[in-house]
Amino acid sequence: MSALWLTAAKQVVAGFVSLLLATGAAITLAPVAANADSAPLNPADPGTPVTVTADALPTVQINGVAWSQVVVGNTVYVAGKFSTARPAGAAPGTQEVTRNNLLAYDVRTGELITSFAPSLNAQAMVVTVSSDGSRIYVGGDFSAVDGQPRARVAAFSTATGALVPDFRPSMFGQVRAIAATTSTVYIGGNFTAIGSAARNGLAALSAADGSLLPWAPQPGVGSTSGNRVPNNPALNASTSDDIMSLLLTSGDTQVVAAGRFDTLNGVKSTGVGALDAVTGATRPFAIGKLLTNQGVNSAVYSLTTDGTRVFGTAYDYYGPGNLEGSFSVTADGGNILAINDCRGDSYSNFATGGALYLAGHPHDCGNIGGFSEQNPRINKFGIAVSVAPVGTVGSRTLTNSNFRGAPAPALQNWFPTMSPGTYTGQAQAGWSVAGNDQYVVYGGEFPYVNGVGQQGLVRYAMSSIAPNKVGPAQNADLTPTVSAVAPGLTRLSWTATSDQDNANLTYRVYRDGDTTTPIGQVTQASTWWNRPTLRFTDGGLTGGDHRYLVTATDPAGNVTSSAWTTVTVAAGGSGLRAYETTVRADGASGYWTLGESSRSTAYDHAGSTDLGVGNGVTVSRPGAISGDTDTAYRFGGTSSGIVYSQNATPAPNTFTVEAWFQTTDRTGGKIVGFGNSRTSQSNTYDRHVYMDAQGRVIFGVNSSLKRTVSSATGLNDGKWHHVAASLSPAGMALYVDGKLVGSRADTTTGSSYNGYLRIGGDRSWSGDSWFNGQIDDVALYTAALPADRVANHFSLGSTGKPLNLAPDARFSSAATYLDATFDATSSVDTDGSVASYAWTFGDGGTATGATPTHPYAAAGTYPVTLTVTDDDGATDTATAQVTVLAPPPNVTPTAVLAATSDGLAVSVNSTGSGDADGHIVTYTWDFGDGSSESGATATHVYAADGTYTVRLTVTDERGGTGTAEQQLSVFAPVIVAADAFNRTVTGGLGTADVGGAWTAAYNAVRQSVAPGTGTFTMVPGAQVGSFLNGVAENRADLVTTLSLAQAPTGNGLNVLFTGRRVAVNQEYRLRLRFQANGTVYAGFTKLAGTGTDVLVGSEVTLPGTYTAGTALRVRLVVTSGADGTTQLSARVSPATASEPTAWTLTATDSTASLQAPGGVGVNAYMAGNAVGTLAVNLSGLEVRRVR
Repeated sequence: MSALWLTAAKQVVAGFVSLLLATGAAITLAPVAANADSAPLNPADPGTPVTVTADALPTVQINGVAWSQVVVGNTVYVAGKFSTARPAGAAPGTQEVTRNNLLAYDVRTGELITSFAPSLNAQAMVVTVSSDGSRIYVGGDFSAVDGQPRARVAAFSTATGALVPDFRPSMFGQVRAIAATTSTVYIGGNFTAIGSAARNGLAALSAADGSLLPWAPQPGVGSTSGNRVPNNPALNASTSDDIMSLLLTSGDTQVVAAGRFDTLNGVKSTGVGALDAVTGATRPFAIGKLLTNQGVNSAVYSLTTDGTRVFGTAYDYYGPGNLEGSFSVTADGGNILAINDCRGDSYSNFATGGALYLAGHPHDCGNIGGFSEQNPRINKFGIAVSVAPVGTVGSRTLTNSNFRGAPAPALQNWFPTMSPGTYTGQAQAGWSVAGNDQYVVYGGEFPYVNGVGQQGLVRYAMSSIAPNKVGPAQNADLTPTVSAVAPGLTRLSWTATSDQDNANLTYRVYRDGDTTTPIGQVTQASTWWNRPTLRFTDGGLTGGDHRYLVTATDPAGNVTSSAWTTVTVAAGGSGLRAYETTVRADGASGYWTLGESSRSTAYDHAGSTDLGVGNGVTVSRPGAISGDTDTAYRFGGTSSGIVYSQNATPAPNTFTVEAWFQTTDRTGGKIVGFGNSRTSQSNTYDRHVYMDAQGRVIFGVNSSLKRTVSSATGLNDGKWHHVAASLSPAGMALYVDGKLVGSRADTTTGSSYNGYLRIGGDRSWSGDSWFNGQIDDVALYTAALPADRVANHFSLGSTGKPLNLAPDARFSSAATYLDATFDATSSVDTDGSVASYAWTFGDGGTATGATPTHPYAAAGTYPVTLTVTDDDGATDTATAQVTVLAPPPNVTPTAVLAATSDGLAVSVNSTGSGDADGHIVTYTWDFGDGSSESGATATHVYAADGTYTVRLTVTDERGGTGTAEQQLSVFAPVIVAADAFNRTVTGGLGTADVGGAWTAAYNAVRQSVAPGTGTFTMVPGAQVGSFLNGVAENRADLVTTLSLAQAPTGNGLNVLFTGRRVAVNQEYRLRLRFQANGTVYAGFTKLAGTGTDVLVGSEVTLPGTYTAGTALRVRLVVTSGADGTTQLSARVSPATASEPTAWTLTATDSTASLQAPGGVGVNAYMAGNAVGTLAVNLSGLEVRRVR
């Protein structure tokens, strides 16, 4: 047994093809537009860029909403309104740690960065990074960070995570937008003043100290006439000029602002405009004169840039706005590059790899060729469009026609499912999207992603690093409908499924329980809203029951299967016919062999439109096809001798109809045509092939006038003849016995009406209505069949031998500036194979092969010609114009280095380095002593004390370099105290290796040393401790390892590390409060003349919960400055992990009596209501002098 191939339903301009797709009612399916996904057919096509997959990667979760994100190196900073974070997979309320409105996580793992935990006392609305990557700036509604005053804006070091102490502007009103260079910070929002100086929502600050700069553009409000919120006249009478987003472009010389305003400095700039970065003057920005989004109900919400383009998103809610999607414009001048006219507000955007990812709630992208409004409504909270324009905006624009016909991007096949949340009460999912060239990260209030709990934050990745586990959807429509259309022949049809991140799926058909070897397969594009019908014909079957199963497989190998379907087949089939195979291969959308042995139905062997048969038809007459036993119909020349379709459809204007006929009748008659009556004589009819009384075959189309082309006379000679007639934009053509016998170019359309396919009879323009003779193998096509295909059909049908058909040359191209790539793998040879490919590139260059590349020397448009040759020597050519552009000047990468030293050892990293128009390929370090290293991070140990210049050089993919330098002073460590506790002592701690004897201050009897460990044995209510009074330091760096052998009980246990003890009850300490529930609080305290602990700064909660036996690395640095102030810094982290660079907490204090040098020590106190004993263990204590 063998099988025919699969075919997919195609769109035409209704008519014959719509008819052929009908069973009980007319069905018209659109062809699926080219959609990119994680594995597009042509990754080089800018209209189908490679996207990230829809796999939701495990990511830290939050208990609120994320408003803004920025990716710096491998760190994602998240600003929003939340109070806790928890690991991926953890249910709400479990495994939570405190994170107040700001956090950071590793984009590669999704894990929370434990060393970055600032506490903001109100929501943060925006987080951004300075142009050199050295700082992040955060804005919002907060008034304090870690207990320190910060009026709605703050800065943090990306190297250390520390709050920048000297950046403390005082904002009066919300900060919602920030853009920053190394020297200037531009602020936007709805504030009215900074300090005592008035500012209307826009201002510039010095990055050095937060002082106000003269830059003061004036946004202005617009008309309220477009506001129309139902039943809310007060809101409709309101207006706003708030700033919602800021962006630096053009080498940091221009600030682009977006928001609710209508003017900037009195110049019309609705929703978006450009400002001079120095003077604040308004610059030309064309799209601001076309947008109408302004006021309280409409705005331009976000802005991003890729260096040369500015991308923006917009929203409108019963306001005057004319855009809810996104736009792409030139950074210089704001001229339109692409308009994404999806309906449904868009809040954030991020462009990478040729795709623009959007966060919002689109529900209708029909105006750019995507999904239309569904009933009930379907929102897609995360989508992607191409950066490149591929079409135009349709006529259904919002509010006005300003964007009709504008260049439009292509909607991509990337549809992860992010569920709307309830936290804000706005039923949204994503509010923010950011990323890099490997990851795309969304933030918002969604509780689930792809049906799995993942609250507020999620990552997606390129397929090379993603799980690739999101597969085709399971649909009941995938189960095939199977019909036995003839003895030994079955016909299957099913509806394609869809995939969240792959448009092109491979469908395989299996028979009779064999799921190893498919009997047919095809790759077909589909989307969730456009799932075409696929069909398959299986022939040469034995009589009896046969079962069929269909699978859908995506490019990653994920498979979805249908259920098995059983059909009973009559015996007697003779296998597949060569002629039928060829007709289907040439794209027949409907094909009736007219070989049935009963008169009830004429089965469609290419589609699913079976035809009715009149009583005047005789079946099982000898057929036309040479060497073929399939039979023909005999038409009796009466009104009942007809074959007809069952449902009316619009008449087509592009088609080919072909048939075989045989007659000796001298009255003529209709062979095949289209008319407005199903079985009686039509009053409106054309697009018909008929014979006149002289034996001429005539093709007629009524295009206000009756237009015909005809053959010579004498075709009523009793022989089988082949006829094919086509109508297309090229005109009319008539072929008889494989040769063109007539054509005309003045007729390209026919009458407009709904009608039926008629075979064997209906009114005609000359001759009888009813054909008297045999008709066989009628086929319809959705295009004008090429002449060589017509000739081949005649040759195969009349002699049994096919002609050699010329191949079909096809190619696509893509260009990255001057470098062009070409792909001719879509070229085909239907009766053989393509043997060779030859190219000319229009500049004198040539190449061979299916997928060449070609570098052009200069920008321009070049004619590229492809010649393909098949295995029998036939050729075909295709020519297309290819435009290449000169590359823009390379934006050199930015090098940002961070260095930390520990004695003579230095660790360096390049966090914050980046390349605005590409990516960094190499990192080279020069340590200033003749040594060098490579890589994004490095370590080095100097041989001697000194000050060295550390230089980082980064190189991008185009050879551009950026450098950064830092003077670094290193010193061999001065060890003022050290104790490995490598001895055995009871009744105290004995003598340290360096620093002298330990002096027991409390409960010496409960102190002991065993090799490697010093131990305090605690009992309820006891205080135990010792000091190294031989140390006298005011710049001490103390490091030790602490563990508790048992879990605390009652009110817990305090362990205090003294970094400076000037005298009894005169000391600075780090206090760790261990609670019975595993919570650990860390805070600085001081004793200033009494035994009462006084908190210095605020306590922080350490991440996670403490379990007995866990070793903690504790570092306490206590240093005095010349100004009489002591700086306190501490890190507490798991001893088994690398020590973080960020401090767990910092504080300052200037108590005069504590500014002298002092000793160091450790003591502990156990609550009086605790139970039993508890061992506090110390190991490896060391104190260095900070230099």
